Amino acid sequence: MPELPEVEHLCRHLRSHIIGAEVRKVWLYRPDFIDRGGAERGGPRMSRERRLLKGGVISKVHRHGKQFAIEAEDGRVLSMHLGMSGRVQIPDHDDSIKLEPHTHCVWSLQRASGSCEMRFIDPRRFGGIWPISSRQKLLSTRWSHLGPDALQISSADLGKRLKGRSRPLKSALLDQGIVAGLGNIYVDESLFQAGLNPKQPASTLKACEIDRLHEVFVGILGKAITLGGSTVRTWIDSTGQEGLFTKTHQVYGRDGEMCMECGKPLTSDLVAQRQTVWCTRCQPYRRRKRR
Repeated sequence: MPELPEVEHLCRHLRSHIIGAEVRKVWLYRPDFIDRGGAERGGPRMSRERRLLKGGVISKVHRHGKQFAIEAEDGRVLSMHLGMSGRVQIPDHDDSIKLEPHTHCVWSLQRASGSCEMRFIDPRRFGGIWPISSRQKLLSTRWSHLGPDALQISSADLGKRLKGRSRPLKSALLDQGIVAGLGNIYVDESLFQAGLNPKQPASTLKACEIDRLHEVFVGILGKAITLGGSTVRTWIDSTGQEGLFTKTHQVYGRDGEMCMECGKPLTSDLVAQRQTVWCTRCQPYRRRKRR
């Protein structure tokens, strides 16, 4: 699943390509791909194309955690989630007539520099698009359950949110209501660099360990954004490029290989229903009272 670095990398590219563009046409190929569960009930009545920003001029691209939203000048918003395999494509002009399989929605955009298309592609269809009447409504509906963004949360706030939680540290960090944006890849990598065991009860961390964890995951996320994220299976960005952070992975996907720090074989097990890899020597389980 694309995590915060992949989505932030995408948002930065979208901002440079679609801000100021007018949405001239919209083609929706899978109507069941939009507004699953009805993010905004009782909203203003408008055509499906209008709800998908037809006639609007794109003014902003927002992101919170793994989710992002495109806002038009008149306030209309499209909330988007990439799910497991989703991506947004802005094809080169030569490719504009070739639709990839599993393309669910296409927007024709008119920019000052010329026309282009934006396409939402999702083979596994765990993602989706939610038309919402305003950013305020977005914050009170789709994004209301999300915790602070992982790039914005402070170490002190992280400590407060982990306090009293008896579940494994990895499980707590994957909870988007505690901190939004972290997923399997970046939690494994962060816990390794911070020297923390994924099964350690979250409430047993000391303040210095929380500070270290916070410093580590902010640094890892920043580096991953710069490198375009991680391509593990299907992720490619809006230009078709793979993420280069994959080449720096120290534990994720390396079950049974040697630890890059101590040389001991890495351990793998299910934690929070996710395959988890760590080094039992570099990330010892510390038995402590919960705080």
